[in-house]
Amino acid sequence: MEIGADIIEEFATPGKLVGHLSYVLLVASMLMRSMKWLRAIAISAGVVSAFYGYFWLNDFVTVFWEVIFVTTNLVQLLILEWENRRARFSEDEAKFIAAAVPNVEKAHASRLVKLAKRVEYPAGTVLTTEGEKVENLLFLLEGAVRIDKGGDMVGVCGHDDFIGEIGFMLKTNATATAVVTNSVHCLSFNHRDLGRMLAKDNSLRHALESSFNRNLVEKLVKSNEGFGSRDGKASL
Repeated sequence: MEIGADIIEEFATPGKLVGHLSYVLLVASMLMRSMKWLRAIAISAGVVSAFYGYFWLNDFVTVFWEVIFVTTNLVQLLILEWENRRARFSEDEAKFIAAAVPNVEKAHASRLVKLAKRVEYPAGTVLTTEGEKVENLLFLLEGAVRIDKGGDMVGVCGHDDFIGEIGFMLKTNATATAVVTNSVHCLSFNHRDLGRMLAKDNSLRHALESSFNRNLVEKLVKSNEGFGSRDGKASL
């Protein structure tokens, strides 16, 4: 018991608690989805660790590298804030960001919308054909699209819905046919270009995939509400 008490006492001395705090903050920073908060908490962790190294460890190597760590994150945080302030979005782009990636930094969202093309499709246009390759991911801003599967109508997509998200995520052919019923105004993302960009930006990829999942659930709910017990998913 005395050994255990000694270990606890040694583990929980004021100096060691400061050291523990620096690691707790570092772990907390890794849990942040927002890059701004990740950088800010990482800076706090570095400052606490530098104090621990200077006042308790007398280890100037630790202090030196913690100063480098804090400086690097501070510079990155300032760059991010500058890019966020410079980011400007059109009305369509702002609608997309608010619906699809609302928690993503403006600087990162700006890179995403730069890939988008604004496209208009008249009624009767076939956007995807069941079993065939899908080239583009579409985000509907206005209009309506009928979803057919096996020759039967299984749902309708409207504003703030994606078309082609399953084909993009799974790299498969379209699982349903999408036909424009009311003229559509949308943003179009080329699968290849979008995939390349998301491969370099994990935070943006996770945010967009979460948006896909939410939208798939919403479309399934709308499909079930509209067609009762009829089997089918309004997703592509």
